[in-house]
Amino acid sequence: MQRSEEELRAGTREREAGQIRVNKQVRTDREQVRVPTRHEEVSVERVPVDEEDTGAGIGEDEVSIPVVEDEVVVEKRPVVKEEIRIRKSVVQDEELVEEDVSKEEVEVEDRTEWLEDRAEHRPAERETNRTAAETGWRAEAEQTGKEEDFIEKAKRKLQG
Repeated sequence: MQRSEEELRAGTREREAGQIRVNKQVRTDREQVRVPTRHEEVSVERVPVDEEDTGAGIGEDEVSIPVVEDEVVVEKRPVVKEEIRIRKSVVQDEELVEEDVSKEEVEVEDRTEWLEDRAEHRPAERETNRTAAETGWRAEAEQTGKEEDFIEKAKRKLQG
């Protein structure tokens, strides 16, 4: 016969505890920027001439003078403003687990009747074995060289 007990052993296994998701979206905002501009304005001035012989002829004439202004040009280009970095780190922790365990108990009941001559020859050994059987501990009596009783052998085997 063997006596067994459950032993509590705890370990770990890795499982997925969730996930983190990072996404980006495009949001459109209206921005205003003041841009300084320039432009030319034309003014016409008439000045009277008081000279008689200028050599001017009568006929049609045309003069073209370009007038310029600044035109606002808008250009959009992507510019990296920040970088997103995601890191994972392992954190060491400890959990206390509690579980019920089963243990077998062995009870030895001695129902033997000792013969008168056996009782006279080995009374101390009989008392030692009975005490060991009652408390569940193995009796370690010295070997006397005599044959042991079958029941005593069985009791020692059960206790060991």
